[in-house]
Amino acid sequence: MKRALALFLIPLSFACSERATENWESFEVSIDTVFVDAGDELIFHQIGLSHSDLSNDQKQLFNFTPKGELEVIDLDSLKLVNKIVMEREGPLGTGEPYTIQIDQTGSLALLGFNEVRVFNSDLSSMNRYQLSAETLSKLNPEDILSYNTILSSDGKFLYSIYENTERIPQGLARISFDQMQVEKIPIELAGRIQPFIYSLFLDGVLRSRGHEGVYLELMDQKLIVSTPYVNEAYVLDLESDSVTVKTFHSELTPDKKPIPTRTSAETINEFSNLIKEGEKSVKFGGFYFDKTHRRLWRFSRDIDREIGDSLVFKNVLTVFDENLNQLAESVVSVDPFSKKFFKDGKLWSYVNVEDELGFVVVDFKF
Repeated sequence: MKRALALFLIPLSFACSERATENWESFEVSIDTVFVDAGDELIFHQIGLSHSDLSNDQKQLFNFTPKGELEVIDLDSLKLVNKIVMEREGPLGTGEPYTIQIDQTGSLALLGFNEVRVFNSDLSSMNRYQLSAETLSKLNPEDILSYNTILSSDGKFLYSIYENTERIPQGLARISFDQMQVEKIPIELAGRIQPFIYSLFLDGVLRSRGHEGVYLELMDQKLIVSTPYVNEAYVLDLESDSVTVKTFHSELTPDKKPIPTRTSAETINEFSNLIKEGEKSVKFGGFYFDKTHRRLWRFSRDIDREIGDSLVFKNVLTVFDENLNQLAESVVSVDPFSKKFFKDGKLWSYVNVEDELGFVVVDFKF
């Protein structure tokens, strides 16, 4: 096990909400950087651990590689302990997943384009579910299931943002694997996202259209939905299907991303410049639920300054209680959009240091 020497305590000064229910005036946060020992092997993390998920006991991280290998990383010993070779095709084929998720039974779900493949905990059997209007009742042909998805904790349902043909989100689709049907839960996302949909036309033909993803986070029997554009969250009660909206205020960033003056381009270079210009304003991250302390964390960023063609950002951490009352916020040094998860009440944030797999581990001291 290798551990960076930079272990330090930082006193933080927080801007607190009037609704705060805890005393946040006196505490410290420790930040430690640790590295995973791969032995003689190489760990694939060049795409930021986007195809990884944490085991339910929070002891292992499973990472799926482009070679079809499932890397097993022991987080207690910080060692790569296994590489499981999986088949691409056949009765136990993995297909081409864009992410993986593990439910509370230990089943491994590989989420691909219009399909989910669910393996049992020992990978000896697999069920494949096709997700299209032909296979799912109550899904219209014009409905598009996005890549913004999350499994229910018991693995029986998949929640996905659904869009229309213009790529404008319309709400949540709850997909039942048992019944292979869809229940739609409308959420007012269109007005939030439509102004930020970018389109690329080449020779007058639409070649690309899209927006930044919608965030989904499970907290017990609640599903939290948020966007990168507005300082707010939609909270879906999974038992009643009721939706409430929580709005927040930041002293450290604007509460909304400004609407761009242009979102359409006719060359790839022009398209890239539009995207870069959009990066010069606030961007809110998704929520992370800390089961140990019953709090939610969210990271955001805003531009601090420009140096030549480079942008320098400030990163902001906001902490909420389990009822999404804002408790505190502060500027921090943690990458707001790297892969993150909570283990034993500490936040682990992925970092690549000279191609070594590492994590910044953040712990509050009250």
